[in-house]
Amino acid sequence: MERLLWLLIGYLCGSFQSGYFLGRAKGLDVRNYGSHSTGATNSLRVMGTGAGILVLLLDAAKAIIPCVLARHFFRGQAELQLLMVLWTATGVMLGHDYPFYLGFRGGRGVASTVGVLIALDWRLALAWCLLFIVTCYLFHYVSLSSILSMLLLLVLALVFFFRHALPVGAAFQTEFLLLALFNPLLSIFRHRANIGRLLRGEESQLHLFTRGMEVKK
Repeated sequence: MERLLWLLIGYLCGSFQSGYFLGRAKGLDVRNYGSHSTGATNSLRVMGTGAGILVLLLDAAKAIIPCVLARHFFRGQAELQLLMVLWTATGVMLGHDYPFYLGFRGGRGVASTVGVLIALDWRLALAWCLLFIVTCYLFHYVSLSSILSMLLLLVLALVFFFRHALPVGAAFQTEFLLLALFNPLLSIFRHRANIGRLLRGEESQLHLFTRGMEVKK
């Protein structure tokens, strides 16, 4: 029951769609433009650089807050603590990707992943962000950087599992691994349309400094 409770807490926090609400404040629905996502990248493309940065920070924060709360709540149970953080993180990702009040149309969980990693281990968050930034600088595709960064998490989870080095008790190793694989795989699945466009050479490159699209309100 504790797992389901923290999964639900994470889902409710993750369901807060900052890109959608910011768009509504500007008189538009970001889901009708660009990649049809409510995440930071589409918010940047549709509404401009300032909006994209704000959505990035808010989407990271909505993951950090419940995950830090879970970490604090289970601080006296070292073998279980980070597993419960990961259950909470899974809820955040599901809420971000599939918000119940928007017809289950949300984002792709990239910015929220940063928040989760910060709550788990700042060193992992730093390595993830460095890979993301470097690949984005080299190739100028946010989707490609996101996918490669998620693949890094998959590899690390498997390496730590087979080295018996996951940060939970022995009884929770497999459960932790499954959750650690599920979240990046979900994000990669959510990028399936981007993967198709990348393979066809049709994916849009990132322009960090932009005023956004000209859209009809």
